[in-house]
Amino acid sequence: MSAGMGQGNPGFIPEIEQNLLGAMLRGGDHRAALARLEEQHFVEPMHQAVFSAIRQAHEAYGTTTMPTVAKMIPAQTAADFKAATGMALNAYLAECVANTTYEPATSRAGAKAVLAQWARITLGHEANMLALASTDPASDPLQLARVIGSQIDEVTSHLRRGSRGRTRFRISEAAEAALVAAREARERKGLVGITSGLIDLDRAMGGFLRRDLIIVAARPSMGKTTLATSISTAAARSGVGVGMFSMEMDAAKLGARYVSDIAHDRGYRIPYQSIINGTISEDDDYTIEQATAEFRNLPFWVEDAAGLTMSEIRAKTESMLAEADEAGAPLGMLVLDHLTKIRPSQRYAGNRANEVGEVTDGLKELAREHNLAVVLLSQLNRGVEGRDDKRPQLMDLRDSGNIEQDADAVLFLYREAYYLEKSPPTDRSKLVEWEADLHAARYKGELAIGKQRNGPLSIIPLHMDVACSAVRNAAREN
Repeated sequence: MSAGMGQGNPGFIPEIEQNLLGAMLRGGDHRAALARLEEQHFVEPMHQAVFSAIRQAHEAYGTTTMPTVAKMIPAQTAADFKAATGMALNAYLAECVANTTYEPATSRAGAKAVLAQWARITLGHEANMLALASTDPASDPLQLARVIGSQIDEVTSHLRRGSRGRTRFRISEAAEAALVAAREARERKGLVGITSGLIDLDRAMGGFLRRDLIIVAARPSMGKTTLATSISTAAARSGVGVGMFSMEMDAAKLGARYVSDIAHDRGYRIPYQSIINGTISEDDDYTIEQATAEFRNLPFWVEDAAGLTMSEIRAKTESMLAEADEAGAPLGMLVLDHLTKIRPSQRYAGNRANEVGEVTDGLKELAREHNLAVVLLSQLNRGVEGRDDKRPQLMDLRDSGNIEQDADAVLFLYREAYYLEKSPPTDRSKLVEWEADLHAARYKGELAIGKQRNGPLSIIPLHMDVACSAVRNAAREN
């Protein structure tokens, strides 16, 4: 319709954009298409200007008809269009209206076609840029891979936003869904989410809820990974597919922790360090073999790549999802160990608060999009160490504003024995008392619910054998 459109891209089909704009300029209800698209999704710059004017007209006057939209387009833009094409802009828009194949009821399909064309052309452009950069012998292939990965993730995120399922419901439908969930929870004795394997925690939270981001935070050596291994094992044993991102230790060392945990359940105390170091007996070897056999039947996947970005985590998660579906055990829980090991993109370089927000927001989106309970381990600030009572609080979270905002639940892990072991008394007269306190605290821990959107705050007592990577329900006291 006008030469030179689409910036000379041979894959650009102007009619795809013209059809949709023409339908919108006819008027009618095009809210679905307007919600799905942004100006940048139109390849032709003039179409971007027209779509922007359509959006302004809709927001200001509730209409997208051509006479109103034409008034929203700057006079200089129209003059530039005529100078470039020899055609008046109003005449061009009239042709779009006359030739469109869409009606208001089908403009959603037109928006999908526009989005698909933009994604295809954008990906082609990025591929060409990658090919050009790869001819430079001084280029860093790892950096090239990361850049292209980030660009691909940006495109796919737009496609995902445009392809999500239904998000609008009548309140009666929401109420009915709540009733169904309540009946299911009653049948499962209050468990609405995925079991943690810890009775008191499940009662307090209803399990780990899908579509939630759950933060488990503590100071180093408190047992965050120990808690994560026990919770994820319990979830997998219940039949839920589990994905673990271990960015701090390799799969073999993580496997030693899981095996030690299973052996503990069987009544054998085999510290995971003994497994790693090979200082186990023949009897231990048999027990470990039996514990290992149990994992062959569990729906469990481990990713031990270090320094992953959110785009890489998303790609690997989607690969896990596909593999879990093929195995007949859909993924329900994702565990990431831990926050500071996730490499931020360059978007907020140097602004740590925004970098953390990018990660937590991305994980929250991943949870909602794929119906997952996402468990993220996080370190606490050193400020805890300066207090007499070292039990953590929300303010102790690193970059706590973003974490606290995005998290649906925040759990704080605390072990008094850790601090007692670090500070033996210098006064020998207090040694007996210190030893008694340490003995009483050695296998005890606390898990404080510092935040949860749908329940009260509370403190859950735990039995913790950190050496064997085992966390269990605390012994009941009369």
